Amino acid sequence: MPFVFSPLSEDDKGPVSEGASFSSWGMDVSDPIPMRNDTMIEAKACPDCGHNSFFQNKERGEVICRNCSLVVADTMVDVGDDSRSFDQEEFERKSRTGAPFDPRIANQLITAIGAKGDYAKLDKRTKMLMQRISKKNSWTSSSLEVNLNTAFGQMRIFSSFLKLPESVEREAALIYRRAAEKGLTIKRSIEAIVISSLYVASRIYGLPKTMDDFVKAGKVEKKVLGKTYKMIVRELGLKLVPANPLDFINKFGSSLNLSAKVQTNAVKIAEKARQREMTSGLSPVSVAATSLYLSALKEGEKKTQKEVSDTTGITEATLRSRCKDFIRELKLGIRIR
Repeated sequence: MPFVFSPLSEDDKGPVSEGASFSSWGMDVSDPIPMRNDTMIEAKACPDCGHNSFFQNKERGEVICRNCSLVVADTMVDVGDDSRSFDQEEFERKSRTGAPFDPRIANQLITAIGAKGDYAKLDKRTKMLMQRISKKNSWTSSSLEVNLNTAFGQMRIFSSFLKLPESVEREAALIYRRAAEKGLTIKRSIEAIVISSLYVASRIYGLPKTMDDFVKAGKVEKKVLGKTYKMIVRELGLKLVPANPLDFINKFGSSLNLSAKVQTNAVKIAEKARQREMTSGLSPVSVAATSLYLSALKEGEKKTQKEVSDTTGITEATLRSRCKDFIRELKLGIRIR
């Protein structure tokens, strides 16, 4: 029967009952049991005398009956603080719990010491021995571990190419790990799952990244990326918030070398369109591109439709269609060809 601990009551702060001998435990009968070091235990009864009053000696990890001094348990675990630390250096020196969980490490049991360049300092015989050990170690790896090692290697490359922050990479690694454990990577391209995980993670963190950015990084078809990321969201029960067009205005405005005034007016145009419920069902990228193009025309910083199309990734026909709708509904008084 497991023991359940509860704080000492007011009646239990006094000395231990007379006749009990605690000299072997280094405790004096006349001393009261301190509140911070001892805990009352609620159990059915002592197996020897039948009483249900216990206390704990944390120095020895023992649970002792108050009435007959029987040691009921002797393997109690101390769940208190490991040690006191006053700065980061002291905390790292005294810590015995190891590094925190990192979803980017396949098995969390990496024991490699040193860098790969250290192999050059070894003699030929030792190099061959280390290679044999590494080869045999790979034989014992499970299929899931091999899959994760391959995927996380590709993920680091894609994340570096897309200049994603470490937090997004960690989230993507966790998403891929969950997908792999659920069997979603079977009979599917690892590359497609990896780039889709990165896309979902960037959506979760609200990064202004388009699908075309991930298509260029992963060299996968846009149609495949769309199907794969939707499958991951559906199977893992994830919830994605629709992207905000305002997040893309600064990004596209900087790429097109537009002034801050044009970008500010583009934000106002996009906000007016949202208030009139014109953006419902539209791609946030097309809304941002349309707002920037119309704002640039209004402020005299003309950009060709092809320049805007190449920068934002939407077609010129889509851009013209959105512009006509915005001009008509918002009464902007701008003419386009």
